[in-house]
Amino acid sequence: MSHSWNENEAIGIETSTWVRSTDVSQANYPSKKTNNKHVNEKKFDRNAIDGGNLRARIQALTDSEETSSVLFCPHMWQRYLVRFVAFTATLPAVLLLWAAYYQGRTIVSYWTGDESSHIALSRLQMLSATLFFLVEILWAVDQLLVAWQIKSYSFFGTWRPRLRLLGENNLPSVDVVICICKESEAMVYGTVLAAFDLDYPLDKLRVIVTDDGGDSAVESGLAALRSRVGNVFYTSNYGKATEKPPGVKAANLNNALQFIDSLPGGRAELIAVLDVDMIPDRAWLRATIPHFYPAGGYQEDGKEIGLVCGVQTFYNIPDNDPTNQSNSLRVKCYHPIQDQAGKGQCAGSGWVMRRKALDDLPGGQFPTTCVCEDFYTQFLLGQTNHWITAAVAEYLQCGLVPDTYQAQLKQYTRWYLSNLAVQDLHQLSGHSWISLLEKLVWKAPVTMVGLMMMHLKPHLATLQLILFPLLFLTKTPLIVTSPDRSEELTRLLRIHAGSVFFSYLHHVHIGVMAGYRASIMDWGMTKWLSPHYTVAYMKTYFPGLFNSTQSKKSSAAAFVSTGSLKDKLFERFPARRGGLSKRLNHILLECGVWMHCVAVTAILVTAWVAVKNLPEASNNTEKLLNILLWVFWPSNQAFIVLAIACFTPIKYAIWPPNVGENHDLLQKVHNGPGAPTSFLFRPREEAKRWEERSNPIWGGGLDFVTVYTIWGIWAGLVFIWAWWL
Repeated sequence: MSHSWNENEAIGIETSTWVRSTDVSQANYPSKKTNNKHVNEKKFDRNAIDGGNLRARIQALTDSEETSSVLFCPHMWQRYLVRFVAFTATLPAVLLLWAAYYQGRTIVSYWTGDESSHIALSRLQMLSATLFFLVEILWAVDQLLVAWQIKSYSFFGTWRPRLRLLGENNLPSVDVVICICKESEAMVYGTVLAAFDLDYPLDKLRVIVTDDGGDSAVESGLAALRSRVGNVFYTSNYGKATEKPPGVKAANLNNALQFIDSLPGGRAELIAVLDVDMIPDRAWLRATIPHFYPAGGYQEDGKEIGLVCGVQTFYNIPDNDPTNQSNSLRVKCYHPIQDQAGKGQCAGSGWVMRRKALDDLPGGQFPTTCVCEDFYTQFLLGQTNHWITAAVAEYLQCGLVPDTYQAQLKQYTRWYLSNLAVQDLHQLSGHSWISLLEKLVWKAPVTMVGLMMMHLKPHLATLQLILFPLLFLTKTPLIVTSPDRSEELTRLLRIHAGSVFFSYLHHVHIGVMAGYRASIMDWGMTKWLSPHYTVAYMKTYFPGLFNSTQSKKSSAAAFVSTGSLKDKLFERFPARRGGLSKRLNHILLECGVWMHCVAVTAILVTAWVAVKNLPEASNNTEKLLNILLWVFWPSNQAFIVLAIACFTPIKYAIWPPNVGENHDLLQKVHNGPGAPTSFLFRPREEAKRWEERSNPIWGGGLDFVTVYTIWGIWAGLVFIWAWWL
């Protein structure tokens, strides 16, 4: 990430020494009086958690109590309403499956040669209609799986309370590990200083910076700081492996584990991990550690909490968040719901883990077989008989999102392929997938279908981007019925319109937690990302088709730290933004958005042709039915929905969003006595509260939220009108 201010000034230093001696009080830090490489290490208290001597000092916060992380605190009415999201998600899927019964009966009669069907369509037309029908069915199956594998937890679940660990004595020791890889020195130092600014006794805290880029300047800067504070360490994983494993960050973490074991006093009781672009809230440790205790959380089937993670927020989200980088719906709705089932999401940064739980993972280290070590670690903990994971519904870290379209695309593609890689692994904790599924007993068939849908789901929208022009050009109706079955057509219209309308209401429902706009934007994001996912999937699973050397083992979207990606065009910074021609060349050609241009153009042009070629109608009712049947049939995957979703990256290339410069997003915060520097920089409150300066409903101009809202209301009107046919 680029920094426009002087880097030395930004982190409170002068010249190249990192700390100013005049600003440092050594009263609370060990001094360097020996040549031993590990200075004045104190032995950590090992009984803080297992001894249970902190339970009496855990305080539960009420919803009205203000804290620095209270940005996300749902009200009781929100928690009550969200309990029923599984039901509102199920209804449109069930309606669609009901319609599939009638539609499937007609399609089967055609392909089996039943002459009584009287369907006057060619083989190509019927093939197109059949594929369109199958995509709708798969969408309904996926919605049912999501509703009852994830959203149903909210019905009986218990919301995790906000807790604080009080006192200064007998607290558990913590190793804070900061992972870096070729990020700027200012970013590294800023995060290290924030770690020392945590509300936690410094004699119980060690900061270990583990570097996968071998940055000598960072090493020198940390050595200068360590000469004064004593409990910050640098270790490098650079060049230690002859062949880079897929899980580069996991290897970097494992390097930190080996280094920690070499320190005097050995490992701490807890390990806490931060990405270098994430600044922890001062209450981070005091808000997460209490959940390891029975008094601080809940236990399920005799299992203990092995990992706790706080919610991420960001201070460089552009106005109106056009590409949905905030992921508000997932962190405010889905993650708390998963937590209620003991499957709290590990977000990759800002998580705290018991070393005893880490020891129960294969080899006692982080898995290196895929890029997403966070998800894989959470997954492996869930496979044990002893540990569950927890997610705290508080913003306990604030950082940076990738500030270019290409960087965001790399990040999301890496997540997608890595999650697939986790599911595809044949060996987990010494068990084959077959033995793991046998443990699930009755859940095995559902799990198998779920794994299949993980592979298929992103490609359904891609397939429909191809199907719609084919349907329009071949003059194929979107719903196939026999000419003499007008009642069946009316029934299907009611069911499909009802499915679309209730699906829209479901998005309104889950927007209770994250906001209306965030809910709709998340739905649209799955559409415009689909072509990117499909290309990445094909390159990874079928490398021979692209003459690619990538494979499932070596790829999973090869890791590149987002903080090290360079922004050459400054897409989001008005004063430095590159020209339109350069942006179009980069985003359309280099990032693959040309696929979206082709798809949107083909769909809109062929839809116009289909409207021009509508059959003659004798009255207005018949004319409206023809428009619905051949072009605007109510569907959750309607052409207008897909087209406007795929217009999102095109609009981004032409009218990119704006973000303030870092010196406008950060503020100087003065440290107290004993801190390593006189001040540090933290995100401004208004930068973290980006939603308050964005339009809660309309994003401005023609965007997905506007069009999908109109489509949902249109489906509701058609649903009502269909009862008068």
